[in-house]
Amino acid sequence: AFTGLLAAYYTGASHSDNFNTYPPRVQAGDTILVHAGTYKDDRLRYGGGGLGTVSSGTYFLTQSGTPERPIVIKGAGDGEVIFDGNGAYNLFNVMAANYNYFEGLTIRNTDLAFQAGLKNITGSSGLTIKRSRFENVGRAIYTDWSGSKDYYIADNVMLGRFNPNYLMGFTGRTWQKLPEFNPELVSEYAVKVYGSGHVVAYNSIANFHDGVDVATYGNPDGSPAPARDRLPVSIDFYGNDISNVGDNCIEADGGAHNIRVFRNRCFNHGHRALSVQPMFGGPVYFIRNIVYHAPEGGAVKFTASSSGIVDWHNTLLAPVEPMLLAASNVHYRNNLILGRSETLETFAVETNTNYSSSDYKGFRRNEGAEFSFEWSSPARELRSNFPGEPGKLGVQEQTK
Repeated sequence: AFTGLLAAYYTGASHSDNFNTYPPRVQAGDTILVHAGTYKDDRLRYGGGGLGTVSSGTYFLTQSGTPERPIVIKGAGDGEVIFDGNGAYNLFNVMAANYNYFEGLTIRNTDLAFQAGLKNITGSSGLTIKRSRFENVGRAIYTDWSGSKDYYIADNVMLGRFNPNYLMGFTGRTWQKLPEFNPELVSEYAVKVYGSGHVVAYNSIANFHDGVDVATYGNPDGSPAPARDRLPVSIDFYGNDISNVGDNCIEADGGAHNIRVFRNRCFNHGHRALSVQPMFGGPVYFIRNIVYHAPEGGAVKFTASSSGIVDWHNTLLAPVEPMLLAASNVHYRNNLILGRSETLETFAVETNTNYSSSDYKGFRRNEGAEFSFEWSSPARELRSNFPGEPGKLGVQEQTK
């Protein structure tokens, strides 16, 4: 038996200057069972019987397991295990710890529950977080280190700090007339990842600015000849239930290729639910998602400098409307687009490429609208017309 997690993970823990003197106790394949109770450190009091998170309130975990033998930290099964951050900025820091596995914990009262990587600094691989609960957090899980790989984040409940009783967006005419407009950014997102091989699945998420995101990183490392092992590729977001977010349900922004977003339910979103801004080549797949109630802008945000977007078999109870800047190589198939009768367009596409396509979809009637469908693309004799190419005129078609 140990007093606190750090005393088990390391050979001891101290609430004084020598807090950092203990070598690790855990090795690859070890399991730490955490018994029921509330673990809340008095992080601002020096000395005494603290848990070892002196001043910062952070559990710095630095030992690595292996894919076959992770280091496991899980609830013992004798009741709820609560880690209360006592207002700390970051509760768990695992940037130096590969293949650490967390299960059955409740994490609350912190701005960032898991810091797992920072761009151009360092980060971890193989992080697993399962069957845990996050509440009163600003962000749940974050890495934007390009070397992060193979996270598995599944079956968690993540609750941010925004008011669960009403929806409030951050931009657009829908919200600007309301007295609560321009709220403080108290909970930015539930999960944001970068790197490759990540899975974020079957989580219940509510009351954040965004739900689940690929980190908007900028050009991949080494561009224009990016390093293959540092590309944001092969990332799966599926089976998540995401509601009451002030901006986007899911962002694939900043991904490169094989970003797969499928079988998610997105409802009550302040802005466009499914976002690609940008996508570096693609493909990015949106398949069998459900979107309901995205009043400012509609179901999707596919913008310029994005390409390779596949939008198949989705049920969108919100309009699909154009952005000011067009995407390229976009393909819609077999979607049910019901829209809203008070919006101008039910389905509108702006694209830089004449090989973008759309077919086999179902729509609702848009009574009273001037037109319901719009397709804006380069002139028919042009295969493409990218921004900055001189002397090329586009064509716009509208139908009722």
